[in-house]
Amino acid sequence: MAKKYIIFDLDGTLINSIPDMCREISLFLKKHGRRALTEQETVSVIGNGAPVLLKGAFALTGEPIEDKEMPALLAAWLDQYGKAEMAETKPYPHVVETLVRLKKNGCRLAICTNKPHLPTEAILTKLDLKKHFDVILDADALPERKPRPEPLWEAVKRMGGENNEAVMVGDSETDAETARAAGVPVILLSYGYTHIPYEEIKPDALTDNFADLPVLIDKL
Repeated sequence: MAKKYIIFDLDGTLINSIPDMCREISLFLKKHGRRALTEQETVSVIGNGAPVLLKGAFALTGEPIEDKEMPALLAAWLDQYGKAEMAETKPYPHVVETLVRLKKNGCRLAICTNKPHLPTEAILTKLDLKKHFDVILDADALPERKPRPEPLWEAVKRMGGENNEAVMVGDSETDAETARAAGVPVILLSYGYTHIPYEEIKPDALTDNFADLPVLIDKL
């Protein structure tokens, strides 16, 4: 397996978090006199970090957030989301056994996500996924976030690899843009949360089955 350093997105790639995310953002909106979001609307505003999520959610349900309101709203949202139970958030089929297989094949694994630290830590701990990863970079780990390439580069560096030995595995245009900016190939999972059709994104490989990854990585 030529690519030994595998960097994964989290939401929409490793885990399905939309039901819980939709519930929590809807509760938050209702506290501020707004309506709930549908799951489809929730998908449309996630993937680029908490500030973008809040701006999108408020814009969909009424007056946009003013810049002066953002710090307090962001702090309140992060506090709520960090404490949420996330009872419905689960790994996608074949995730755990495939991660184990990749490790047995000699790969080192990382997570690179725009999700804030508290919910990232809580979800990975609850689902017992942390043990599979050598490096975890959340939205609070670096000044830069995806689609900037720095988080991906840093993940590879911390794993002890080189960029030409790495591959990004994600589900969205953000992951593809990150990988291309970093100069590494990208495999996308078609069950995820993309905002752009996959035929327009044109990843190096596309699958709807996480268990396909070892074979797809071998072909890169």
